[in-house]
Amino acid sequence: MKENSSILHNRQKGVVLDKQSVTLSHSKKEELLREQGKPLEALRKEIMKKELSPNVETRSYLFERFLQQNGQPELVEEARTVKIEEYATKPNQVMSELSFIGASLAEGFLDFYGIQLSHVVEKYEKRLHIIELESLDQNESGFYIGKFTEGSLAVVSPRLDSEEQAQEKLSAFLTMKQKRQKDYTQLELEQHSTDKD
Repeated sequence: MKENSSILHNRQKGVVLDKQSVTLSHSKKEELLREQGKPLEALRKEIMKKELSPNVETRSYLFERFLQQNGQPELVEEARTVKIEEYATKPNQVMSELSFIGASLAEGFLDFYGIQLSHVVEKYEKRLHIIELESLDQNESGFYIGKFTEGSLAVVSPRLDSEEQAQEKLSAFLTMKQKRQKDYTQLELEQHSTDKD
């Protein structure tokens, strides 16, 4: 994530460590986790949504299409008066304008935004990521390749010593995956052409 947030957790509860709390002693970190810890999966989902929300496409034509598809064509004209593209940079201003125009339009936008954000989170969860895990108990850290599903972390590689090594493994895997996909597509095309003959 862009903030490169560290999550301190005990497999059930977690807390995001900011720049000051990263330097705390082991006992202070445990105390912080006890006092402010949230369920780990919910915390990961919250962080993903917060970090990925600027990537949501909030173009006017997408919102207008959403209104049409959801049986609210009468709101399309009103929606055109609000520049919703600015939502990522000025969310309060856009929501104020939408609220002023009408509650149903604001509700429609919140539904639209929620769906768009869900799509962005889904795309993020489908990708593999380099994850750094640090064990406070054993005072060791390592890098892994993994992916998130509904806030759960699934580690798919053995422990790797460095981020560079993890990046190399991930790149090699993705290259192999692309090659397999290309080979499979070529095989399908050949199969299709021989079926025609």
